[in-house]
Amino acid sequence: MKFWNLFLLFVLCGSIFGNSVFSFDGIPIQNYGSDVYGKGMGESGISDLYRINTNYFNPSIAAMVNKVIFSTAVSLGNFWYSDISGKGYRDDGLDFPYFSITVPAANHKFAFNFNSFASGNLENELQNSWNDYEYSEVNRINSNIFKADLIYAHKNKFLNLGLALNYYFGHKTRFWELDFSDSEMTDTKYESEQEFKNPGFAIGACKKIKNIAFGFSYSSYTKLDGNNYFKYIHSPFQDTLTTGNDYLYEIPERMSGGVTVKLTEKFKTSFDLYYDFYKKTEKYEQNTFKAAFGFAYEPLSGYGKWYEKIPLRLGGYYRELPFLKNDEKVIEKAFTSGFSIPLKSPSKKIDVAVKYLVRGDTNLNRLRDKSIVFSIGITGFDIFSKRPKKIKDREIPEADAEFE
Repeated sequence: MKFWNLFLLFVLCGSIFGNSVFSFDGIPIQNYGSDVYGKGMGESGISDLYRINTNYFNPSIAAMVNKVIFSTAVSLGNFWYSDISGKGYRDDGLDFPYFSITVPAANHKFAFNFNSFASGNLENELQNSWNDYEYSEVNRINSNIFKADLIYAHKNKFLNLGLALNYYFGHKTRFWELDFSDSEMTDTKYESEQEFKNPGFAIGACKKIKNIAFGFSYSSYTKLDGNNYFKYIHSPFQDTLTTGNDYLYEIPERMSGGVTVKLTEKFKTSFDLYYDFYKKTEKYEQNTFKAAFGFAYEPLSGYGKWYEKIPLRLGGYYRELPFLKNDEKVIEKAFTSGFSIPLKSPSKKIDVAVKYLVRGDTNLNRLRDKSIVFSIGITGFDIFSKRPKKIKDREIPEADAEFE
């Protein structure tokens, strides 16, 4: 019961985050599966085999786990929106971006992973007048897609392989309201709501050769179908709409690859490249990519002063969004950094990351996002099992009567 309560909490809280001024143009925010360690390293990590890695966007990464591993995180941040006129405002949000559990059985590894996949949320309220009538206009959009993965990975000396059965589900809700200050005027509001879902799959491979590790993955094209509703304030209050297609949203094919190089015992670097085939969808006309780069300092355990024992990371990424704004590409750029707090057990740690992001350009797109997001994650905490009792119960002998 505790597990399902936790699962529902993550689903509900996942919809709070994902704010962007570009949300009315598409679904701008994309989660590429990075754990908090990877988030501090430029959101790279699909080939990082030199640590406990729970970036199961590449399902073969699960092959490197040798004990039951639980991982989750919380993210919170501030967002600043601005337009070409210099006007803007600030927003904030909270998110539980992912959780995963991995169970090894010799060379066979089984995992469950849940994460927010894409999102875009925004609300605008304007005060205006019409023929001397004052009114407020509210525009709101709430769009979230989640992804649940059942993963099998196999570890062998030639090539680690992984298969993930993905299940996407989500919704997109658009709300509009007109509220007149004069009670003689008729107020109105409308809402369109889409609920969609469907399965897909992903395959991956990874390999470590001395001080170099490689990772590759492929995610399938998936059509999400479901229900499309239109709601209003008079009878019959709701209609079920047809879209003319057998789907409501398309997840494009994605190819990704990465390399991690162990430069020395203490330093490593990673580079990831993601390529989305949006041209194969009906809505978008250009393919997009994301390039991520990270650098990490991993001190040797037990050596040096306390500040020399703290793992440090930094990185950044460059990403193209699939839609245009003001007939120009929307570019997302970010700089990240992070560190870890090692705990008593080598497989348990707390990771911290911070990301500074700029999405769009006011001169090109007329709009821009800026945000700073802090993430805290835990890895290695197996909350589903009880620590075994290593001391056997025994009776305390009683003294003989003659000695009493």
